[in-house]
Amino acid sequence: MLESDDDEKYRIYSETGILSILRAMMRNNSLVTCEFGHSGSHILTTVIDVDAEGGEMVLDYGVDELVNQEALKANQLSAVAFPDHVKIQFVCEGIEKIQFEGHAAFLTRIPGTLLRVQRREFYRVETPKAVPIKCVIPLLQGHTPASVEVILHDISCGGMAVIDAQSRLKFETGAIHRDCLVTLPEIGTAKINLQVQHVSEIPHGKGQRARCAYIDPRESVLSMIQRYINKLELERKRKQ
Repeated sequence: MLESDDDEKYRIYSETGILSILRAMMRNNSLVTCEFGHSGSHILTTVIDVDAEGGEMVLDYGVDELVNQEALKANQLSAVAFPDHVKIQFVCEGIEKIQFEGHAAFLTRIPGTLLRVQRREFYRVETPKAVPIKCVIPLLQGHTPASVEVILHDISCGGMAVIDAQSRLKFETGAIHRDCLVTLPEIGTAKINLQVQHVSEIPHGKGQRARCAYIDPRESVLSMIQRYINKLELERKRKQ
């Protein structure tokens, strides 16, 4: 599981606290992305039961049986969820297949610790410069062109910074740009609403940089962004 150096201050060890978070995720049917292996394999699941006395919890079974079998062979799964846009991250160990209420499911131990990180504290990573990631921002109806492409400078699960090299958008603090499309290589296209938090001019006439926060992001989109961040970090560690 990838963590920044100061994540320890967000780590929860209290059994009561961990159980409370897991049960809230169960009640809210929060989407959980479980990654494993070195190829970026993952399963989308939910917490469907928490057994405090037995120290176990039940996760919904994945839709792809081949991926499910790979997950069962893995030593551990790195799980991340975003209930109420708060990042929850933990490790699933000792996973096995069971029947739960007449359906296949995963059984795993309740984690002994987990991270709970507020949006404003999310870790940002810079995106590749060699092959820039583009963000397509739609313009109001009637404008020509209908959209503008800007370049991602960095990204986190709380927001992103973009660069408009030609200052075509004239970013303004507080402005909301809806239905923006960001194509994340090998992950997919994220559709998200952005609110501009801060605007700065890039020296020597090289445009504007706008730092933006997500507005009401879907959990599935945040999971995609987290997977992309993990991918970037793994690639950088391999190069070190």
